[in-house]
Amino acid sequence: MRKLSGFLALVLLSGLLVSCGLGGGRAISLIPVENGDEFQYIDKEGKIVINPQFSSATVFRGGIALVRTTGDKAQWGFINEEGKYTIQPSYKEATVFSEDLAWVVADNGAPTAINSKGEVKITLQDAETVKIFQGGLAAFSVTEDSKVKWGFVDKDGKVAISPQFAATGNFSDGKCAVQNEEGKWGYIDSEGKIAISYQFDEAEKFANGQAAVEFDGKAGAIDEAGKYVINPQFDGITEDGDLYLIEQGDKYGWATREGQIVINPQFGAAFTFNGGDIAPVQVGETWGYVDKEGKIVINPQFKVALPFISGVAAVLSGEKVGFIDAEGKYLVNPQYDGISEDMLNYIIDGSSTYESVDTDFFNIAPIVARINLNSPEGLTLASTVGDVVTKLKLTKEVFSEYTTQHTVLENVSITNDASLSFSVWASSHNEVPDGWYTVSVFNSAAPVQGYVYTFSLSGRGADKAENVVAAIEKTITGMKKDEIESAEEGYIVYKNATQNVYLQTNGTQVIVTILKADQVETGD
Repeated sequence: MRKLSGFLALVLLSGLLVSCGLGGGRAISLIPVENGDEFQYIDKEGKIVINPQFSSATVFRGGIALVRTTGDKAQWGFINEEGKYTIQPSYKEATVFSEDLAWVVADNGAPTAINSKGEVKITLQDAETVKIFQGGLAAFSVTEDSKVKWGFVDKDGKVAISPQFAATGNFSDGKCAVQNEEGKWGYIDSEGKIAISYQFDEAEKFANGQAAVEFDGKAGAIDEAGKYVINPQFDGITEDGDLYLIEQGDKYGWATREGQIVINPQFGAAFTFNGGDIAPVQVGETWGYVDKEGKIVINPQFKVALPFISGVAAVLSGEKVGFIDAEGKYLVNPQYDGISEDMLNYIIDGSSTYESVDTDFFNIAPIVARINLNSPEGLTLASTVGDVVTKLKLTKEVFSEYTTQHTVLENVSITNDASLSFSVWASSHNEVPDGWYTVSVFNSAAPVQGYVYTFSLSGRGADKAENVVAAIEKTITGMKKDEIESAEEGYIVYKNATQNVYLQTNGTQVIVTILKADQVETGD
């Protein structure tokens, strides 16, 4: 929604984020700042409260912050204001807590809602994406007939509004912006009924009985009945308490909630008053602060300046971030490499960078079910190439005289994210005399030496090769794992008196090779 919330881009473009509650009445206790490659927490006087140790960090909401560990296998967890983990870092994705619940996703897991103790309350096995709870409801998406559709669940995990929307916002003041397949936005109530018809090009959430909307390239505001209180006339509009921050002709100013301009658009950029008495504005190349009459109260001197929250404001001076008080005096000198992106969002509009999670669940079961180590595709290690032709309804041309590994099934769809190729190991041709020469002749009686399942993973399964191998291992019975060969060769080996099974990964592929016990895994 560029015209309605494009102000965020000003900070992103400025370089403030070199690394880069959910609503009104915002406050902040500890500040997540970037020190080198890690985030730490300081208080408003600059004292280090939690040492640098996180690759990502959020502000504290209800005494809990979402953080991410460092390293190649970084995980998400939750800490208290002493820096101790209240929920251990064990998740691939997570949201901040909202209305006492947070969504988390474990490795190869579906979105799960937990409470502040880490107890599981809801699991949405079929959901693709889930958003935080707002107004007692959480938006979730599913894919139906190749189309993404959004609905809502309640805190019991029951579907309160069936998936039917192309996109959604979050509930606020009993309404939620939703988009239809034609790309138009309207609003529903908490029962899913259309409260304001689809008609807008963009639509923001309701605040104090009004919502900012865009129509035909211009921005205005509506009341709860859907009537314009400010006709679409501005290039951009953002809710700012009892005012609106407006954009007109690439300049920023303020208007009342009825649309009367009270501070003429004159600034190159601006952020909201954020419930305070002064707001950051850009004058020329630098930023300062104005009061609600538009008068400069802190002279422009910063590369970027953010709104005040809990009596402090983050500013960029040179390439470092510091914090000032309402008189423009430094509480914390510029010394940090950035603030967390979550803090930026929280300051600007009370939102979070981490308001949704995507499922990591990849259904491995159909892949495992396709593998039959004793009778691959209905064949055995006693079969001949003629048996393969008959069983799989092939022609002899699938067998080449130039190789001993023959792909007889190719790109067979197993799931949306997995396909199968199946190969047969056999010397399928004999060399026979033909006058002065010899010719290669197909031999239907040639014995099969082995089979190869090759599963190609894509989409959500692209990084799940190791998970698939682990699942296959759990199904193997009557065979013993050769620990020494497995360690030496870099693939997993199982053996019994009649056959050897080799499990290996190759990027996004899982390869299962089944050979007679007297064969060696080599091929052309």
